[in-house]
Amino acid sequence: MASPKNKKLYLLNNKCLICGSKKLSKYLSLEIQAPANSYLTKAQLNKKEFKAPLEVYFCHNCNLTQLLHIVDRSHIYSDYAYFSSTSPMLVKHFEEYAKEVFTRFPSQSKQLVVDIGSNDGVLLKPFKRLGARVLGIDPAKNIAKIANEQGIETIADFFGKDKVENLIKKYGKAGIITSNNTLAHTDALHNIFEGVKEFLDEKGVFVFEVQYLLDLLTHNEFDNIYHEHICFHAITPLTYLLKMYRMKIIDIIHTDTHGGGIMVFATHSRSSLTIAKAVNKFLENEKRFGLDKLSTYKKFAKRPPIVKKQLTNMLLDLKKKGKKIVAYGASAKATTLLQYCDIGPDVIDYITDSASSKQGKFTPGTHIPIVAPDVLKIKTPDFIIITAWNYADNIMENEKWFKEKGGKFIIPIPEPKIV
Repeated sequence: MASPKNKKLYLLNNKCLICGSKKLSKYLSLEIQAPANSYLTKAQLNKKEFKAPLEVYFCHNCNLTQLLHIVDRSHIYSDYAYFSSTSPMLVKHFEEYAKEVFTRFPSQSKQLVVDIGSNDGVLLKPFKRLGARVLGIDPAKNIAKIANEQGIETIADFFGKDKVENLIKKYGKAGIITSNNTLAHTDALHNIFEGVKEFLDEKGVFVFEVQYLLDLLTHNEFDNIYHEHICFHAITPLTYLLKMYRMKIIDIIHTDTHGGGIMVFATHSRSSLTIAKAVNKFLENEKRFGLDKLSTYKKFAKRPPIVKKQLTNMLLDLKKKGKKIVAYGASAKATTLLQYCDIGPDVIDYITDSASSKQGKFTPGTHIPIVAPDVLKIKTPDFIIITAWNYADNIMENEKWFKEKGGKFIIPIPEPKIV
């Protein structure tokens, strides 16, 4: 149980974040966990660590999958350790993303491009190079400061309808508003969508990218569930939400970021922009898969315990044989996986990460030391668990020397296997 002190840092919601229905069913519990990016310094290891229940619910009315234990956003984002630009794969993705939007909507892109949850400006940089006037909005003060220093004007704040009037006065209406992998991170969807509706020009387009629930279920990506991810999006509930603000989805692109995502293009309902065939195809596929049925989610919930048992048995067997094991990628996914499977420094010697902001710290909940990737060549293990499994091919290519020396990789999701 959470201590009284912990209860101040999270609230238990009792209704759906989209439709307000109280007809909700819990289908998965990943137990009580520390928030995914709350990395610890050595001095913090001896202090009581904040944890909260990590449980997932299904709304029987609009079909949204969501967390109900909502961790205080300021606790997570005031000093954030995730920098998008540290991932070469993400930098490349956002460069292509900017070109795609600019090509589709050139006049809107030249008006004003606003990115909600802009992080260090990783998407706005290529937009700016293409000639757009750009503005970032992100609550993490440390990251906003870096973006501003790099020439990307960024407001260090949460975006919402109450901010829009002042934004329009200063910058005018936006031709393009983007939000990438942030709409899963909020319990204030209505505040954001109402703000977008008001801020967006009558011919403007709202482009947002989210991890796709169907991919999460299909590929057993339960480690993509953590306290930052409050909502797990699909097209059916998103359509429901947009209609509430007289907006419509006009196209959808499936992406491979973060284990599978969707890039959604939306605009005002009265807009003359036509709806692509892809929209109906996504809706039909979700119905066919059973995203509107609780039984689908209960079936999925049987899979994480199997991974837990298989992975822990595999690692303990290797340890008994005297093998040295480390992990690659101190991501949020790693935090969920390691905590759920109760894997700590007695099993994994260290975990590497290219983000200097994480190096020298310890993983939340499990307290595994985080080091730079070059430590692999100094303290070379026998096995590397690729906790950042969505980049497994890229990682194995970059570290092919390890395999040439006889080392082996372990990919934990969708089920543990040695490569």
